[in-house]
Amino acid sequence: MDVPVLEAIIANDRITTARLLGCHIPPDLSFEHIPSARRLRQLRADPHVQPWLLRAMIDRASGIMVGHIGFHSRPPLEHLAEVAPDGVELGYTVHEPYRRRKYATEAIIALMHWAYAQHSQRCFVLTISPHNLPSTAMAGSLGLTQCGSQMDEEDGLEIIFARRFDNWPADWPVDVAN
Repeated sequence: MDVPVLEAIIANDRITTARLLGCHIPPDLSFEHIPSARRLRQLRADPHVQPWLLRAMIDRASGIMVGHIGFHSRPPLEHLAEVAPDGVELGYTVHEPYRRRKYATEAIIALMHWAYAQHSQRCFVLTISPHNLPSTAMAGSLGLTQCGSQMDEEDGLEIIFARRFDNWPADWPVDVAN
């Protein structure tokens, strides 16, 4: 999601956002949970950070936007210095009607592979509310293990999960769309 997309989201301009992304946006998909203003500030401060930030999750078959995903920034991240000093943190949201259909899993693997293959990134972090059992289970299924916790000023208590890759897992896809 580049500057024009983020500006359209901030303006709640669903028609322009859908046109720029080349997808259909469900009428009940809220733009409120997309950290567009924060990411727009990051992009304006450093346009080179754009590939690390927000991406739309779009169902290939239907062309429907089902959520969003992105890294919080490019590495290194100061707030991870104690638990994963070379880690990069991912965040995602899947629109309620599309949850538990593996969209987040596929998107996380795709984004991790992109950072692994293109930027030699080897350590990945997810921060998850202890009450979000589906995301906690997904993190475990991806081999991320609990390595700490933090108090997030927006989201409250979060459990920190991380995984380091020396080699890309042989049974994970490498051809998923970015």
